[in-house]
Amino acid sequence: MTGTRSSPGSTLVDATFHSMEELEEVAYANGWQAQYRQMGKGPVTSRRRWLHLPQSALVSHHLDNRVHGRLTPPSGCVSLGIVPPSYHLLFEGAVFGNNMLLVADTETNLVVPGEARCDYLVVPKHLFEESSRALFPRLSTNQEQARLMPCPHSGWSVLQVEIRNLLLDGSVTAEDISHLLCRFLDLMAGESGKRMGKRCFGNRSTSHIARLSQEYIEDHYHETFRMEDLCRYTGISLRTLQRSFLVYFQVSPFGYIKARRLNAARQALVAADPSRDQVSRIAFDNGYTHLGRFSVDYRKHFGESPRETLARHWNGLGKKFPAGAFLPGLDTTELSARRMTIPTGSSANVCPPR
Repeated sequence: MTGTRSSPGSTLVDATFHSMEELEEVAYANGWQAQYRQMGKGPVTSRRRWLHLPQSALVSHHLDNRVHGRLTPPSGCVSLGIVPPSYHLLFEGAVFGNNMLLVADTETNLVVPGEARCDYLVVPKHLFEESSRALFPRLSTNQEQARLMPCPHSGWSVLQVEIRNLLLDGSVTAEDISHLLCRFLDLMAGESGKRMGKRCFGNRSTSHIARLSQEYIEDHYHETFRMEDLCRYTGISLRTLQRSFLVYFQVSPFGYIKARRLNAARQALVAADPSRDQVSRIAFDNGYTHLGRFSVDYRKHFGESPRETLARHWNGLGKKFPAGAFLPGLDTTELSARRMTIPTGSSANVCPPR
């Protein structure tokens, strides 16, 4: 990686990942609960830049393939996100793009439709609430679900430029974090923000149908899949179910279950012992009944054969994830006892505090 810089008390980490397993590992190490599913075919590259202090962080995350993520911020933290110009994500079936904020301290479903980037600020929830009460006493920050909020373009543009400049500079201070938090709260409390106590999702029935369908698939993806069983479980007609699912996940139910099986098989291959486990058994355990078809689908999806995945991860090659490369939510001294590794092909560059 290229050189990095840091300001007193802050840490800069640049890292590149090439699989969903690596993304989940680093999310877990940083206190997030995360499930990533690669929905598009071919190799995937994830680039992240962390700028963080002991109690807060500014993060930029770029993905170049179609991915579905279920993410929950670290316990006791709130995530405030924006999507830079020319990119967009899907949040609960609604477009999350320019002139919008995403506020989350609970599970969030996001779909990367192809290539996208999201920049987000992570702060302790008590700081978020205390700042809100001090600056905007009438602004309600109580929420049971993540919220997508429209906001004025002028204020959003200023926030986006300030985040971009801090990320490019490679340094952040407690004062910078406080200033960004004020910017977010100001947009939330603005004229368009007065309506933000309401969730700004897409069609709620669409969201309900899609997530109910997802629930069934998660429980039954390793079995023979029939659309009539899914319609029976949801109580929804075929056309309505297919339309709702496609709007929400940007893929058909059959496309989703295929990707789910492939991702599950990859996780099993990564954890497998070649002397004991066989590719065929892993394929059969995850819903495939034809080994040749599984091998073809797997190579198209991940850019390598199942046997290559099994051999590469079992070789144990890789390097330790650098100390200090963690976001708020976990005690880094505790994490040092269970250092995660980044498999070969990934990279990270850390500049520790001075």
